[in-house]
Amino acid sequence: MQIGIVSDYYYPQLGGITEQAHGQASELARRGHDVTLITPNLLVTPKTIDSGEPPSEPLFEILKVGRAYPFYVNGSETLLSISPRLVADLDRIYADRRFDVVHVHNPFGPALPIAGVMRSRAPVTVGTIHSVFPEGFKLLRVFSRPLRRIFRRLDARIAVSAAVVDSIRGHLPDLSFEVIPNGIDTGFFSPAASPLPHLLDGKRNILFVGRFDPRNGLPHMLKAFALLRQRRDDVRLIILGDGPLRRVYQRLVPSELREDVRFEGRVNRLRPRYLASADLLCTPCQLASFGLVVLEAMSAGLPVVASSISGFRLLMQHGVQGLLVENATDGAGFADALDRLLDDRELARRMGAAGRERALTVYGWPIVADRLEDLYERLLHRQTGRRLGPVAAR
Repeated sequence: MQIGIVSDYYYPQLGGITEQAHGQASELARRGHDVTLITPNLLVTPKTIDSGEPPSEPLFEILKVGRAYPFYVNGSETLLSISPRLVADLDRIYADRRFDVVHVHNPFGPALPIAGVMRSRAPVTVGTIHSVFPEGFKLLRVFSRPLRRIFRRLDARIAVSAAVVDSIRGHLPDLSFEVIPNGIDTGFFSPAASPLPHLLDGKRNILFVGRFDPRNGLPHMLKAFALLRQRRDDVRLIILGDGPLRRVYQRLVPSELREDVRFEGRVNRLRPRYLASADLLCTPCQLASFGLVVLEAMSAGLPVVASSISGFRLLMQHGVQGLLVENATDGAGFADALDRLLDDRELARRMGAAGRERALTVYGWPIVADRLEDLYERLLHRQTGRRLGPVAAR
């Protein structure tokens, strides 16, 4: 198949959609499909402590259209991709490539994703929704009519989890969705990764990974760590992420704990090595559609302590791949869960192994790509009567 993937997020912009677009394109290209990724030029290159390059050499063509401007909403970074020639450039690509399938990530995002949907000439156009919308989210209500038009233009609406479907159906109850989860590169996020020597000094390492978005719960993580340190002095908190709230969060760390609370910054290719250096991952997140950070830890064989929100409960089972804490703001509850796993190394080992097994058997890219291929083929057959396999097989 000729497959066009449209994403306003791609390297060096780090994040879950970036990783999903790259992983999807890589796996489909590996299977012999002719894949083109369409993405904007970044106006500002994000700072990372390592490299903003993708974890593997792209096996697909990358075409840049327009420019992406970063801005922050409620502490969370997002992109706006615009250009006077964006629509004309996109039309030219669509006319030239004649895609069988156009797959748009975040299909209601301004302006490239929306244009990617509305200007598509492909027999099949699908979109993946990555976000959970809180109850009472005003923008969905205000823009329900144009959003409905965009969604109806799609031949299939893919949600990365049932949590996404539930949040949208509260606003647009008449739309149907296919649930296909995010994928994970189980070779990149692997227990075989080498630990970082400077973190192997006898301290037990607790890892937090996430943008400095209030919903990701870093203040609650810091509270839990402070309570844990009242019980034991052999622990260290490693924080991977960044954002405008960095200084605010740094000021929340008591002076006596600053030596053992490390703000490492944005990390890309080194993430598997940080995971290999950690004893467990902790995420007191308050809202998540899926929990890619949790899946990365599971794939790396690391036990997880997480808040019991729907996006995490769909990924992991309490007492199997880790421990779930009912209330994301319950610092004492998180401290108890962390203490339990740090004390019981055998339990932590079993949970890490169970997480790795689940990542391999449910979320590995070969499995997720099977589901995407099946969806594309069913839709193509319905729309055109044709059945198309990989280009290389034709």
